[in-house]
Amino acid sequence: MPAETSGSTSQPADAAKRLEQALGLPPGEHVDAASAYELAAMLAELAASLDQVVWSTWKIVSPNSPLKRHAPAKVAMAKFASGDPGVTREQLRQDIDRLRQLTAALTASVGQAGRVYAQKHLDKLAPQEVEKLAKMSAGAGGVLVGHEVRCWRKYVELAGPQDAQAIERELLGAMSGYAESLLKGLSKEGPTK
Repeated sequence: MPAETSGSTSQPADAAKRLEQALGLPPGEHVDAASAYELAAMLAELAASLDQVVWSTWKIVSPNSPLKRHAPAKVAMAKFASGDPGVTREQLRQDIDRLRQLTAALTASVGQAGRVYAQKHLDKLAPQEVEKLAKMSAGAGGVLVGHEVRCWRKYVELAGPQDAQAIERELLGAMSGYAESLLKGLSKEGPTK
């Protein structure tokens, strides 16, 4: 292992101790350097592939979001691991934490998107809501138009045109809104250690 890691004065023994703590090794057990390198390679592959999928998904879910990644994780990890002074441990930690938070927010939003979308439509198209709005516009269409016809017309008006793209936009909007609300909450807490 190199004597220093980029952006720090950490010694290999310090890095080994942090890894032992992160893994929860009992006192007296230590990491094997070759195994630690193997573990690092597997985790780097995982992070790089997850980084690609999560950020690509985020572009689809929330194309106008101000939340952007600084650089692909693989590039940042490679620079850090090779000792590039341009990538500090703190910068890499922030990038990895942002990836973790976005992964968690997107994952959680998948479970909520259907509920949010359904609730929005239930609120708008609930029979009592349609009936209330139809009564408010009772003069429209003439006095000979029955209550049921006014209700049906109001329902059709409220439902609006529905196609696959409109539904997809609404679902992605629900995911984006939920994910962004989680991310705002996470950013107030600050990065986790």
